[in-house]
Amino acid sequence: MACVAGCSIENGTSAGMNWRTVNTFNNIRHPELPVFHFSLACNHCSDALCMTNCPSLAYTRDKETGVIIHHAEACIGCKYCTWACPYDAPKFNATSGIIEKCNFCLERINDEIAPACVSACPVGALEYESDDLPDENLVIPGFVNKGIRPSIRIVPIREENKTPKIMNTDSVELSIEESIQVQALPKSKVELAKEWILVFFTLSAAILVAWFGSHLAKGIPLNIFWFLPLGLISLILSSVHLGKKLRAWRSILNIRRSWLSREILFYSVFLGSGSLYLITGNPILGYISIISGFFALVSIDMVYHVFDRRDKIPLHSAMIWSSGFLIFAYLTGVPSLFGFIILLKTGLYIYRKIIYIKLHTKLLIVPTIIRIISLMVPLVLIFYLFELLWWVIPVVFMVGEIIDRSEFYHEAEVNTPELALHELHKKSAK
Repeated sequence: MACVAGCSIENGTSAGMNWRTVNTFNNIRHPELPVFHFSLACNHCSDALCMTNCPSLAYTRDKETGVIIHHAEACIGCKYCTWACPYDAPKFNATSGIIEKCNFCLERINDEIAPACVSACPVGALEYESDDLPDENLVIPGFVNKGIRPSIRIVPIREENKTPKIMNTDSVELSIEESIQVQALPKSKVELAKEWILVFFTLSAAILVAWFGSHLAKGIPLNIFWFLPLGLISLILSSVHLGKKLRAWRSILNIRRSWLSREILFYSVFLGSGSLYLITGNPILGYISIISGFFALVSIDMVYHVFDRRDKIPLHSAMIWSSGFLIFAYLTGVPSLFGFIILLKTGLYIYRKIIYIKLHTKLLIVPTIIRIISLMVPLVLIFYLFELLWWVIPVVFMVGEIIDRSEFYHEAEVNTPELALHELHKKSAK
């Protein structure tokens, strides 16, 4: 851990805010298990996902060295880059409300001095080179390969060191299978307990866009006194998780590359033009509003393309665009469209559950049953008992939508070196 200490001392990081992490295959440090480590910080990738996805343009690349630099004064603390980066390089500092990360000791490099981590390593495991790396895919056990050309070269473990022999007659024998049971699972970067606000923001966006669309299509009652306050509340919900809320305006600066910027921009245009339409009645404003609202829902779904889902299904039953169309079909009274979307959501939901069963993942039985019921009951009622029980349908399917959206975050993963090593550990046991 000398590299971690050297980095912390050089950069004056807060306690527990290490920019460099030592990831190990043998977390429990048992002498019967293989030992190897990855000391990783920012890899300053050629196609850096942190820079591509940052909505506030808080990342730039140094032209001389290629180092990815994070600008604290531009950061809004949205933590989106921590989801996007597969190497766990950006770290959120809850005290300052912004992201921090390795800057590759840029000042030292400019003075022709090796980075602090390299200087501190007592065994020469880290080196710094200024030469260009060959354009190749890194396929190394335990190292996340996203094809983004990280500026790192990893020297494979020598054959004679793959299984170190430690003579200890007092040690308890432990198989890899047993070691998996005693090791804690890597902490997920996406936790439902922290994402409830996003659950309600995304669903409220779907409701508002569908309501406005049905108002345009069928004259469903909607006025500015409902539309604008509900829209502003949903926008406030979307900004609650920001570390720097007063900088929220910066979230639309990366419209060219970041889906998060597009989401905020399209949704803001939807609310602005929609409010003006409800005041003036200008049809052009209405068209602008519903088109931007549709793209806002698509952008909301695309924001989560950085997730790694175990089911590997490109379509999810909780996708916001489908929820928007479902609500629109109900409000405008189009049973065929409503039924089609319900069946689509049902098929996707059941298919996903089958995949998780095959992956030996424990299912949440009660929410799963409620979700399936919430899909089937509205389908029956809208065709046979709509006039009698019309009020039951929105209540039932919204309960189901909340469950499905919650499962979306609960099942999501962000790939990290720690998780990759854990998966490698499990494969070794097979």
